Amino acid sequence: MQPGIGMKVLHVLNELKPSGAETMLRSAAPYWREHGMTCEILAIGASEGEFAETLREADYLVHHLPQRRTPAYFVGFRRFIRDGGYTLVHQHAEGSSYWLGLAALSAGARLVRTVHSNFAFEGNLRWRRALQRRHLKARGARFVSIATGVQKNEQDRFGIETDLVWNWVDTDHFQPIRAEERAAERACWGFAEQDVVLVSLGNCSMVKNHSAILEALAHTQDLSHVRYLHVGQEDAECSERQLAEKLGVGARVRFCGWMPNARKALAAADLYVMPSRYEGFSIAALEALGVGLPALLTRTPGLRDLESLFPGLLYAATEPDALAQALRIFCVLSPEERTRIASEYPKLVQEKFSVARGVREYCDIYRSER
Repeated sequence: MQPGIGMKVLHVLNELKPSGAETMLRSAAPYWREHGMTCEILAIGASEGEFAETLREADYLVHHLPQRRTPAYFVGFRRFIRDGGYTLVHQHAEGSSYWLGLAALSAGARLVRTVHSNFAFEGNLRWRRALQRRHLKARGARFVSIATGVQKNEQDRFGIETDLVWNWVDTDHFQPIRAEERAAERACWGFAEQDVVLVSLGNCSMVKNHSAILEALAHTQDLSHVRYLHVGQEDAECSERQLAEKLGVGARVRFCGWMPNARKALAAADLYVMPSRYEGFSIAALEALGVGLPALLTRTPGLRDLESLFPGLLYAATEPDALAQALRIFCVLSPEERTRIASEYPKLVQEKFSVARGVREYCDIYRSER
């Protein structure tokens, strides 16, 4: 299609949660219209998810078709695409992406598939996914990677070339923290000026590896002024909260749950910590860097991509003792040194990871003909 001609696009995701692609879509809502795009969202999880209402408030029409692994489901999905008059289906979920993609193509829609993570499939699953990706590409699908690491993984592991569209962050919201804002938020949390406050953004999971932060605190009991703000949904058993009590660091940790405005926690913090075992390309890390926080990351897929873009980032292995050692190094820095490390981060985020840039690049892909 030519620029200026409207398109109706359906974004297909699993259960809608306050993370990743969903937060990107929320911030992108007004930008699609500037490019003549009408975008709707389809959730295929067992429930539509707690973030569905937030996306509706952002002016998306949200649908829900709980996935079933039966031929009848994919026939129904194909009918949904045709009846909805969608020009293009933008597939975000990895699970069943091949069959959903075939159904979308057979309905006459074009297909864009964004790969959101460094999928480390091996053995039979690796070859099946490789063949499926290649077949969809042969049928005209466009594959997009969210970072250079994901792009390389898709090429090396599955043998396909992908377009590169970096993740984005709401740069209007995640701007540098002002001194008075920092003082007010620290007072709200009850932090003293000498406290060193760590913050993480992300729901509890084995991949996020928050337990390593808790164990690192246990390894630094002499640093009693180090505090930890844990922002994100806990698991059903509150296992990390239980671990904090078991390790004797419960009094130094605040479990905040999911916060609609994570900026309030970032404003109170001195260091963003992300000990993930792997990522695709972390939006949460970009939010922290966008407000001007130094960051301690693990040298793992999806986080290594940031090293060449943001000078001065702290890196450590995923083990608690490595994180503890890095925390000790950070704690001896003066406030002025901490500020200097991150002084250029907001500008870099604004320049490379804006919503406007990301939406424009996707719209170019939507319009391009193969």
